[in-house]
Amino acid sequence: MRGRRQGCLESFCQAACRATGLDDFGDPYYRTGLRVLLRALRRDVRLTLIGHMLLRRSVSLALEQRLLIQEARKAQPELFAAPLLPPLVITGMPRCGTTFLHRLLAVDETMRAPILRELVEPVAREPGVSHSLRDLRLKTELAVMRHLNRELDARHFIRSDAPEECMFALAVTFRTILPWTLAPVHAFLAWYMHADRRQKYREYRDILALLQRRDPGRRLLLKAPDHLGSLSELIAAVPEALIVVCRRDPAIALTSFNSLIDGLHRVTAHDTDRVRLGQASLSFYAAETERYVAARRTWPDHILEVDYENLTRRPLDVVSDIYRRLGLPVGAGLEERLWAFIAGNPKDKHGRHVYSAADFGQTADEIRQRLGHFC
Repeated sequence: MRGRRQGCLESFCQAACRATGLDDFGDPYYRTGLRVLLRALRRDVRLTLIGHMLLRRSVSLALEQRLLIQEARKAQPELFAAPLLPPLVITGMPRCGTTFLHRLLAVDETMRAPILRELVEPVAREPGVSHSLRDLRLKTELAVMRHLNRELDARHFIRSDAPEECMFALAVTFRTILPWTLAPVHAFLAWYMHADRRQKYREYRDILALLQRRDPGRRLLLKAPDHLGSLSELIAAVPEALIVVCRRDPAIALTSFNSLIDGLHRVTAHDTDRVRLGQASLSFYAAETERYVAARRTWPDHILEVDYENLTRRPLDVVSDIYRRLGLPVGAGLEERLWAFIAGNPKDKHGRHVYSAADFGQTADEIRQRLGHFC
C-alpha cells in the first residue's frame, strides 16, 4: 500500500515535469500535504466523474505552477527581493461578507483584485492555442459545476474572469482548505487543521510578487477566508499587509458555509454525510478562530475588524474606515462607483440561499458555544 501511495504521488510529479519541461519543485515540504490529500481521496471518497476530473486537474495545475514558480525564482531573483506595495487582504470566517467587500473595493482603480484565471496560474503561460484551451477548460469546468449544482450562483458567484479568492493561488502549497471545498476529504481537513503554515506564507509572498509584476503601480486587493487561522504566519511573511477581518454571527456563517460545501460535495462525491460535514467544519473553525484570537492579540496594528451588519447596512462607512486605516484618500469619482456597484449587486441578486443548522445535525446555540472565544 505504501508503495502504491508513493507511486501515485510520483506519477503526478512526473506528469507535471513532462508538461513543463522542468524538474525542480523547490522546498519539498509540499509533499506531505499532497501525500495526505491523495490518501484521503483514495480512502474517504468515491468521486464522481466530474469530481475525479476536478481533483486531478487541481493537483496537476498546482504541481506545474510549483515548477514554474521555482524556475522564475532562479531566472529573476530580483523580482522576489523587490518590495511589495502594501497589499490589502480580506479574511474572516466564510460567509461573512468577504466576497461583497472584496468586489466592492475592486471598483477602485488604484487597486487590483486578481481574477480566478490568473490565480490558478500565477505564472502566466505564453499566449497561444494552449493558453486559450486552458482558459476554455476552466470556463467549461465552472459551467458544468453550475449545471450540476443549480444553486451555486446563489451561494457563491464565480467566473473565470471575475475577482476571486487567493486561496486558489495557494493550491501550490497543498496546505489550504481548497481540497475540502472540492470533495469530502475528512482526513486531509483534520491534518491541515494542525499543519505548520510558515513555509506556505513564505511562498505566498512570492506569489504576490508575481501578481504585482503584472501591474506594478496598483495595490493588490486579496481575499480568502483560508487566511483566518494563519494571520501570524501571513503577517510574519508579508508585514506590509493590512488585514481586514469580517465578523458575523458564527452560527449563521458556519451554517451557510456548510450549505455551500454540501452542494459542492454532492456534485463531486457519491457518498456525502451532512452530519459528519457539520462536525468537521465546526471542529476546524473552532481551531482556526482560536488561532485568529491569538494573532489579533499579537498583531493589533495590522488587523481591522469589520462587522457584517455594518457592512451590509452602511457599506460606504466601512470603506471610509478602511481607507483611513490605510492612510488613503477616497479618490474623485470613487464614491460614485461604489454606489453604482452596491445598486447593481443587491442581496440575493443570483437567488436566495436558504439553510438551517438542523440540516447538519447542529443548533445555533451549539455552534455559538463551541466558538464562544470568537463571539
